[in-house]
Amino acid sequence: MRNILRSTLVGAASTLVAMHASADTFRIATWNLGWHVSQAELSPRSSQCSKTYARDPQTKKWKLVPAGTPQAKRGWDVTESRASLEGVDLSVMPPCAVYLTPGFDGIEVTQSAYAKRDAQLSRILSSDVRPDVIAFQEVSGVSAVREALGAAAPDYHVCSFDGAYKVQRLAFAWRKSFGHAAEACSDVRSISLPAAPPEHQVRPGYMVTLNLAGKKVKFLTVHLKSSCVTPLEGDRLDAPNADQACQLLQQQTEPLEQVFEQLAVGVDHFVVLGDFNRNLWHEQHQVAGAEKTRADGQTDLAAPRWPGVATRNLLLEVNDGTPAASRAVLLAPTCRGSAAVMTACEASKTTKLTKEQMAALTAREGLGCRNPWA
Repeated sequence: MRNILRSTLVGAASTLVAMHASADTFRIATWNLGWHVSQAELSPRSSQCSKTYARDPQTKKWKLVPAGTPQAKRGWDVTESRASLEGVDLSVMPPCAVYLTPGFDGIEVTQSAYAKRDAQLSRILSSDVRPDVIAFQEVSGVSAVREALGAAAPDYHVCSFDGAYKVQRLAFAWRKSFGHAAEACSDVRSISLPAAPPEHQVRPGYMVTLNLAGKKVKFLTVHLKSSCVTPLEGDRLDAPNADQACQLLQQQTEPLEQVFEQLAVGVDHFVVLGDFNRNLWHEQHQVAGAEKTRADGQTDLAAPRWPGVATRNLLLEVNDGTPAASRAVLLAPTCRGSAAVMTACEASKTTKLTKEQMAALTAREGLGCRNPWA
């Protein structure tokens, strides 16, 4: 086995890592389930999202109004991204219109529809992913994970930080045959930017250490700030006029590096995996705007970084090989499918995808995800 830094190039699709130790092979996966909550959490959400709202032109917020009010919509039909609806707290429940039709209309989430979703997830997990260890992002807690695992749930230990932070939580599941955790699951609060105003605080990290074939392996899963994907889409991490998303991701770089430098302590191997919301291969290849440099001109990213000095490359800043035991290998993603899908997948590591390449990856017969390189 070796130290591994896992890139989530294909966004919400599940990704696998195989780790080898003598005759033992382990299937390691990471999957962002997309605002996945437990069945028990659906009723209060359904009640709120079935109400009627009208948008206030001054505040841009959606206020509760009587049914039949002109221009009003049910919460399910308010498809504006992260819309602010009266009574809908996105720290404790998903947006009403989190699920959309191909025509981008909101979908009402019923108990039966959600049960079908759980059944589909469990079928994919048991037949295709078959993980020995899996990290989940955007789950509300242990119950949501167990329901997604379905009939296989009794075969796994599951941990999450139920009730803490916001509803887009992290979790781990691993086969009970590996025993209990060698070091219990724990959150990494520093990555959530706890000193920032509450509205700007982001998701923490989450860790667990397991015994695999006689080796202690530490797992760190993250779900970093979204909407700062790649400089090829204008998202330069150190731009003087960077938008809020890139500013917050920049702030996560230092605590992430501090955690990264300690991962190898007391264990034989470590794995970092999850949803980075950043095209790490663009940073690995140092595409234009992601060069190995800092705002002060420093190109030795292992050198101390002065407070307030921005980095242009999150991956190489964090994975700078100091200390030597912390150096990780970025695994190369591969995509199954047609020649067009595989070609587009490979191109996504170094270039901005064309419309045709994006279409090949996002198609149902391709990867079937909306943001294949995020």
